[in-house]
Amino acid sequence: RLGRIVDDLLILARADSGERPPTLVRLFLDDVVADAAGAAGALALSRGVAVELGAFDEAPVLGDAELLRQLVMILLDNGIKFTPSGGTVTVSVARETERTVLAVADTGPGIAPEQLPHVFERFYRGDPARGRGDLGAGSAGGAGLGLSIAHWMPTAHGATITVASTVRHGTAASVGFPL
Repeated sequence: RLGRIVDDLLILARADSGERPPTLVRLFLDDVVADAAGAAGALALSRGVAVELGAFDEAPVLGDAELLRQLVMILLDNGIKFTPSGGTVTVSVARETERTVLAVADTGPGIAPEQLPHVFERFYRGDPARGRGDLGAGSAGGAGLGLSIAHWMPTAHGATITVASTVRHGTAASVGFPL
């Protein structure tokens, strides 16, 4: 766990210093997302959560494949972590008029409105009643760095990320990439 925290802190430090600019190449976001969704499937299965593909348009973007895959994995991991057994995490890629949108939505407990403005802050963990992953069943784990990293990645690609949530009905993260 400590190794993962150190890795996450190094990613953020390199991002802050400009040491890790994205290597932008033309790629298909739908391919990156499909690969990440397949990899997240094993984690989801072990937790009794289904990962489903929603709308899935062919989506060419300028991006760094490694960073975009990590972004999708962070969003899927959060959805899976906070969705109870029997729930669903849906990932989609849709081309709109002026942008391509990556969306990850879950059927978890949602995030309280007063917590939403803080979800991208480093070390923010929301409800203090939630335990860490090493403390037993039902705990969500994490150090509160994943969404901070997920916030930097779209910004580095000229994209935007938003999170919307309704308590008891789930959370949805959206990343809008310019065409």
